[in-house]
Formats: sequence, structure tokens, C-alpha cells
Amino acid sequence: MWKNSRKFRLVIVVFSFSILLFSGMKDQDEVVEQVDVVNREVVVRVFDGGEPVPGLTRADFTLTENGRPVTITSCRQVRRSLAPLPGPEAMEELSVPKRRGRLFLFLLWWNEENKDWPRAWNYFLEKIYRPGDRVILASDRHAIQINIPEEEKEKLEDFFTQMGDDLKSKKLNKTALIHELEKCIREFHVDFALLEAKRLKTPLISLINRLKNQYSGILDEYRLQRLRAQPEMMQSLAEALRVVDMEKWTMLFLQTERLPLLHKNSRLFTETSLKLETSGALRIFVDDCEKKMRLANDMAVYVRDLRSLFIGAGATFHLFLSDAKGEILDSDYLRWFPVFSSWESAFRGIAKDTGGQVRNTTNLKSALEKAAARLDIHYVLTYKPKGTDLKMPKLNIKVSRPGLEVVFARRLRPREILPFKMSELRWQEGILRFNLSDYLHETGEGGAIAGDVHVIVSTESPVGENLEYEKVLHPQGENAAVEMGVNFPGPGDYILRVAARDRLSGNTARNFTRVSIASPEPEPEAPMDPRLKALLDKTAIYCRKLQRAAFRFTCAEVVDEMVLKRNPLKKRVEPEKRQWRYDYQVVVDNGEVREQRILERRQHRKTNIPDAKLETRFKAQYSVFLPVTLLGKRNRKDYRYSLVETARLKKRNCAVIEVTPRRSGEGPLARGRAWVDVDDGSVLKIEMDPHGVHGSAALEAA
Repeated sequence: MWKNSRKFRLVIVVFSFSILLFSGMKDQDEVVEQVDVVNREVVVRVFDGGEPVPGLTRADFTLTENGRPVTITSCRQVRRSLAPLPGPEAMEELSVPKRRGRLFLFLLWWNEENKDWPRAWNYFLEKIYRPGDRVILASDRHAIQINIPEEEKEKLEDFFTQMGDDLKSKKLNKTALIHELEKCIREFHVDFALLEAKRLKTPLISLINRLKNQYSGILDEYRLQRLRAQPEMMQSLAEALRVVDMEKWTMLFLQTERLPLLHKNSRLFTETSLKLETSGALRIFVDDCEKKMRLANDMAVYVRDLRSLFIGAGATFHLFLSDAKGEILDSDYLRWFPVFSSWESAFRGIAKDTGGQVRNTTNLKSALEKAAARLDIHYVLTYKPKGTDLKMPKLNIKVSRPGLEVVFARRLRPREILPFKMSELRWQEGILRFNLSDYLHETGEGGAIAGDVHVIVSTESPVGENLEYEKVLHPQGENAAVEMGVNFPGPGDYILRVAARDRLSGNTARNFTRVSIASPEPEPEAPMDPRLKALLDKTAIYCRKLQRAAFRFTCAEVVDEMVLKRNPLKKRVEPEKRQWRYDYQVVVDNGEVREQRILERRQHRKTNIPDAKLETRFKAQYSVFLPVTLLGKRNRKDYRYSLVETARLKKRNCAVIEVTPRRSGEGPLARGRAWVDVDDGSVLKIEMDPHGVHGSAALEAA
């Protein structure tokens, strides 16, 4: 009997194919954080009369999961083709910083060698393939992966040599099948002639039953070995494709299977004197055998589920059908009939649902050229599920425009999107750098595809002040390289905490790094002016006396402040000068040091308000000690001093000294100008620079 182990080899090939897909597909980036919000992804195709519909947005779709409406977080339109895109699409493709590689799966399901295949393969290498693509070639018994075709020619030659040997073996097996079928029919024909010549005593019914049993037995064995549906194998193929996160294309080159079957005009019917009822019954038997071989009914029950699986895989399928041209000619009893139609029917539906084409031709190169020119348009929707049910939810997707056909995987667990990722943080020369990946994309106005990411960098200064920097990104590629300038108020150790939130998915990625800002190298200073040094020494003696007399101190305090105020009549901001005069005292009460002020004048109006508070925008505690802060010997190392000018104040000769902190930024050291008596070093007036007060920069910006 004719035998073949094709079923088991198909399963082995699919298993090998799955290994090829999974190998090298793991992303090496480390997931920093994954939040509780889970988003799922579903592929949707929309057709109008069989042609894909472009230009739909998130507002055009409504999605329900198990009958409950869910929020669509993003809608990305995908436009792609095998060949380079023409026109604006080509410019858009070229604008992508780094195009990701694609996966091409060639399924060569042939019964005999196809001499036109080398032309189609060369066209693919010259016009479609680009560096970074992965190619998998698979027959029904072998599978190989090709990464760089130019460097793997020997591997390709071995594959096609093995495939050629398999096709020769198939040819021999089919020849043996022909001999088996012809033998049983010829034996019946000879025995029937002997029966008519009364040289054989076997009843006619026994001869007919023997023919039926032998003929149907041979065909059933062939059908079980070669034509039996393999839904498990097809399911494994779809699932292997589904987990691959890259652009996927499948080209199935399917030769229509043909078998030699008994036909009604053969010698068995034309050269025998069978009775009408016997001949009619035998013809019905032949018709039934032919239908059984042409329709593998065990495949039909799986077609709908398989189509759903392949839709969910996100790959575009093109089906190229061709007839075998080298079959043996018809014989006196047998005629060649096409079979295997269940496979063809299933893949026709898969190609239609995934945006591919069906080409029935023997010119494979021409068919591949036409398929390469076809634009595939589909949509990737992401949504937030209502629950965390791990079972396959029942989805329903509709579009607002009437008359359109919507195709998606109805009973398939949607693919959960990858966690939002952030790479390690890198700090160099004032710039914080890191990469973001696996954020959602959405097609916006003008067809541009971009993400929406909000980045916040926070830290604390050495004195506990909160610092925060933010940036909104709309990245267009698969990865985003982020650069953010961070200005630190001074030297010290800072912990930078970075939180990047994908505003489409709701997912957040976090990371942190430690940055040490060293104190700047002190600039070499010119020798101090001897006159300034002598004056500062006098002032240091004054400051020591002031500290000793602090708890018995009283004076007249005059405070001037210049602010900006909105003029309601002119509708603009104008400067306004304010002035207060206080009777100021520093006293000790029960061991507690406190200030006391009596407000004597506000602007030009006299008042008498005891225990008055400072009404200025900036508050200075113990302002009487400002001479000690700015000019005392204790803090002198933190300041730079310079003589500005001379002046007369209260009929006394004064020197105006500019006092500047050596450390830049706001606070904690005050700054300003001091009017110092040149005779005794007493401080008569201090004009504060508000930029030395914490919060002044923020207020100025406001």
C-alpha cells in the first residue's frame, strides 16, 4: 500500500518555525515599572467593497467587551506595502529615524518543482528585502531562517535541494498510487470479462464490492495521509506569528493538488456490458469518491476560528495559487482531478480578512509584483478592559460610517501591550539623557503618527527646596531619545527622580539616578584694595559692638520697597514705591529674643500702631543684624566686596560697598549694598538685592 508520513512532518515543521520566530525576539531592555492599568490591543480592518478604508480616527470606532462599552485609548492607522510606498507615504517612511525590520514567511506548499520560482525569489531580494528583515522559508517538511541572503547562499541551496528531493519522492509515491488504482480497476475489468464468458463463478456483486473496497481504501489512505486537515498545525502557526512584535507578511505559494480518479467515460464503463442499474450504482459510487476527495469536511468546522486567529496575528497574507504542470497524462481508466479545496477555501478567506490578495497564476514573479504594489491599511486600537478576566473576551467593534465591513478577531484574547519602558538615566555636562519605548501611538491630524508622553524630573536642593522640571513629548518613532537640561542651584548631592507617563495608555515608567555637583573652583582674586581692607576692618569692630548691644538695641527703621502693580485704568503693570517707618527694638523677654515694631509712618501718613508687622512683600527677620551678616568677619569668606562710590548720608562721609555672595543662585546668603561711615566703620544704610531671597526668581517669572 502507498504510505507517507506527511502529517507528522507538517507538525515538526510548524514546531521548528515557532522556534525560529521566538529565537532572538526577546527585547533586552529592562522594564523599570509596570502600573496596574492594563491596556489591550486589537487589530481592525475596515473594507468598502473589498478595498481598505483609510483616514478613520478614534472617534469613528466604538468597542464593547463582553457587551460592556470600553474606552479606546488610542487608534493608530497602519499603511504599508511589500514594495516601497509611493508618493507622500514614501516620504513618511523615510522620515522614520530607524525603520524596524520586518518578518517575511514564505510557505512553499508544492507537489512538484516550480521552474518560475527563482524569478519570483530574485524579485523579492532586489525590490522588497532590506537590511534588518528576517525571512523564513518553509516547505511542508523543512524550515530555515535567513537574515542576510547574500551571506547564506549555501544554506538556501541546501534548503531547495532538500525540497527538490522531497518533490521527487512525492512524484514516486503518486506514481505508486496510480499503479495501485489502475491495478484494482483492471482486475475488476478482467474478472468481469471472465464472468461474462462463464469462466469465473464469483457473483457480480462480490466483484463490485471488492472494487469499491479496494478503490475507496486506497483513496482514504491517501486522504488521511496527505489531505487531512491540520487545524492544530494552523493554530500553532497563527499563535507563533501573533507573539512577534514586528511588521509581518506571509506569502503562501500553494499548488493545487491533483489526483488520478476513475471517471465515467473510462473503459470500465464504455467497454463492459454492465446492466443499467449496476452501471448507475457504480457511477454514483465514483461521484461520491470524487466529492469526498475534493472536500475535506473536517476542515470546514475550523475555518471560522482559524480566520479569527490569523486576523489577530496581525500579519498580511497573500495567496498565490498555481497548477502542477508535470503530472502524468490521463490513462484509459483514470483522469486527473483537482482536490484539496478545503485548504484553498480557508486561505482565500484568511487572505481577504487580512488585507492580502489571491492570485491564480503560474507566473509567480508577476503575481508577486502585483501583490507588492497593493497598499495594506489597517488600524490598531488599544483600550482599557473593564475587568481582569483572563479568559477570551467577546469583542464587538463598529464604525460610525454606514455600509463598511469591519473585520477583527471576535473570540480571541486581545494582545496586552508591552509595559512602558525607560532606559537607564545618563547625566553629562548639564544634560539628562534617557530612552523611552513601548508607548502608544495614535494617528492624528494630517496622518502623522505620534505618541503623547509627559515627563517630570524632580529633586530636592541641599537645603530642602523642591525642584521640578517637565517636558511633553510627541515621539513619532518606536523609541524616543529624551534630553532635558537640569539647572542645579548649587553644589551638592541630588537624587533625580524621573516619571514618564504615557498619556494614551495611562502607564507610567519611573527611574532615578544620583548626581553630584562639585563646588566650582575658586577664581583667583586680585589683591584687595588697601582702602577697602582698612574700611572692612573698622566695620568688623562695629559689627562686634552691634552683636554685644543687640539685646539693648533700639533705632528708627525705614523700609523702602519697589513693587509692580496693575493699574486698573490703564490696564497695565506699573512700578509702585512703598515706604514704612518703624520704631524698632530687639528685646529679650523671658529668655526669648524677639523684635518689636511701632509703625510711625506709612507712606506720607503718620500712624501709631504698636506691635506692627512688616507689610513688605519680602520679610527679613532681625534686620538689625544684616550688617553682621554682610560685613562681619565670620561670613567674610562667603562674600566678595568692592568699592562702588562715595556718598554723603546724614551729613557723614560714606563709602558704598557692593557685597556679592561667592555662590550663585537664590539664598541662603543675603546680598546688596552697604553705606559705611569712613571714619568709624558704622553701617548707616543697607540696600537689599531681592534676588538673594528664596522664591524671588519664581515671583519675578510670575
